[in-house]
Formats: sequence, C-alpha cells, structure tokens
Amino acid sequence: MSQIYLVSPEALAAHIGLRAKRMHDLDIDPHPDDIARILVATGVSARRLSQMTFRDAPTSLRGFINIESRAVCPACTDEARPSLTPRLREWTYPFALWCAQHGCRLQGGDVDGAGVLGDEASARRGAGLWRALAMGADDTTPRTGDVLSLLLTPCRSPSPAAPWELSGASSWMRAELQKEPVQAYSRLALSCVVPEYDSAVPIYDRRLPHEYQALVSARTVERRAVAIGLGRVISFPVEAAVCILQRCDDFGRCRVKEILAAWPAHLWAAIDRVRRGVRRGPALTPWCPQIASERMPRMARKSGSDDRFDQLARRLVAEHAASLRHFPIEERLDQLQALAQAELEVRRRAAPARRGPAGARGRADV
Repeated sequence: MSQIYLVSPEALAAHIGLRAKRMHDLDIDPHPDDIARILVATGVSARRLSQMTFRDAPTSLRGFINIESRAVCPACTDEARPSLTPRLREWTYPFALWCAQHGCRLQGGDVDGAGVLGDEASARRGAGLWRALAMGADDTTPRTGDVLSLLLTPCRSPSPAAPWELSGASSWMRAELQKEPVQAYSRLALSCVVPEYDSAVPIYDRRLPHEYQALVSARTVERRAVAIGLGRVISFPVEAAVCILQRCDDFGRCRVKEILAAWPAHLWAAIDRVRRGVRRGPALTPWCPQIASERMPRMARKSGSDDRFDQLARRLVAEHAASLRHFPIEERLDQLQALAQAELEVRRRAAPARRGPAGARGRADV
C-alpha cells in the first residue's frame, strides 16, 4: 500500500497514527483499530485490507512467513502498472519458488547459484510437500518434518575446507580462509542427497540453519536445494538414508540415526537390508542417474606416461592426505582423480603446441 502512495511504510504508519512497534503486526494479524485508521486514511474497504494480511492463515503456516521477502515474478511485474512492483502473500513463503499463475521461477536479489540446481521435478515435489507441512497436512512416510531435519543434520564432524572446495575463491579469499585458526565448516547430509549444492554454494558461503523452521529467511539457492533434497528423499527414502549413512563418520552417524529412529520400522528394516548389500560398493542414487554419466572420465594413460602419472598420483596423495581423511574411500579416490585431471589439463595447456610438417600446423594427430 505504501508503494501506491509513493511513501515509505514508516511514513504511512506515522500519517495514520500507527505505533512503530505494531508495524510488523499489520501484515500478520492487524488490530481492528489499525484497520479502521487505514480505512479512514485510504478509503480501501476493510475486506480488501484483510485480504492483504495473513489474518486468515492457519496457525501452522504463520511460522513460515517472511515479511521481508523481496521475491517477485518477472511476468507479474511486466503486467503490473508502471513503478508498481506487485507483492503477493504467496511469495513470502520459503517453499514459494515459482509463480502459481505463470509457472516461472521467482526472482529476487539472492539468486546466485540457483541456476546450477536442476531437477525441476524433485524441486516441485519437495516444495509441494513443504507446503503441506506448513498447512498442517503432512501425511507422508517418512514425515516431511523428519526429512527436513535429516537434510539439515551434520553427517560428518566439522572440518576445514579442502583445496578443491576453494577453487572458485579469489587468491585473497583463499589466503584469508587459510589463516590460523582455520575455520571448520559443517558437513550437512543435504550434500549427500543433493551433491549439486556443493557446486552451487561455496563452502565458506553456506548459511543453512540446523532447524528447518529457520529456513524462512534462507536464500533462494539454499531453499531450492532443500526442496530438491526433500523431493528425492520422499521418493527414495531407503536409498537416500543408505547414501547418507555411507558418508557419515562416527560424529554424524549418531545424529543421523537419532532422526532415522523416528521413521517407520519397515523402512528401518529395508535400510539395513540395502546397507548390507552395498556396504562394499558405491551408494545407490536412483534420483539422479545422470550423475554417473556426468562424472569426469578416468584418465587413459598413454604409453610412456605411466611414470609421470604415478609420480603425480603419489604427490597428490601426500599433499592432501590430511584433508581427505574425512571422506569414504570411494569419494577420496574421486577427489584425487579430479585433482589429477585438473593438473594434467593445466600442464597440457601450458605446454607449447607441437608442430609437424608444413601445412600441418595445429593438428593434434601430427
């Protein structure tokens, strides 16, 4: 309403005689006297004013309202009157990631990294389940609240950032993060189910809370990652639980099992059965089959390059032994392989181009 009159909310409140400490209550549950003041000052009907508030929202939903949200639908903005940015009640919820009318993603000032997170189907399914929880209609197995708590639970003890986790940071940032005392970062189970989250948000910039009720003020990229994780776990609860348990250390295993204890007994039996079957192999990730094809291919060692490759592998193992000790053996090998691949690529680019006979310049097969 303040946008319509081109004044700040504080100025509008002062004009109608509203006390500043009751400003926040205007959107959630306005007092009848405040409605009467606004009605006299603006001429807007009391029914219309009530529709602009959350007075009729269920009690369970009020804990999921972020009045400070600035997410908007670009299509709705284009259709609105000039100089007027529409704001719908729906857009203040943490699970509101799309416009209900146009179907496009909501945009705000904190969308960095959200483009890395695909899997639209899981995200929409998770957002729908999240909404049902907020509306007091959570009837999934396992419960949506338990799954959200699982995703936000540390699965490993806090540890410093590994070298590859700082690859996108500037040299100044890397120097600051590696100063003593080196900061230890929380390792959430969300990364086990949504590994794309590690690429979308740098380790030093993650701000996810440990309680899902606090997600109301989380950034868009992190709320989207949680929605994807929720959709995947509800679709594949047994495989997701096994995937998380395989990546736990002693610190995280106790915490994860405390949350899994609330799951139905038949799921626990299935989890134990699947764990025994994959104990010596990689965890199952049926929600994201494309990960296997997108993983970096293993280096094909050419004749004459065995010694150089072996020397590089031994050096990387020696340099990163401390930072890799927290990871399972399969993940440790993958990280070492990625480091080796990156270093060999740097060497290849730095090497002078080979030249063959005249007319064959630049050919790789010469």
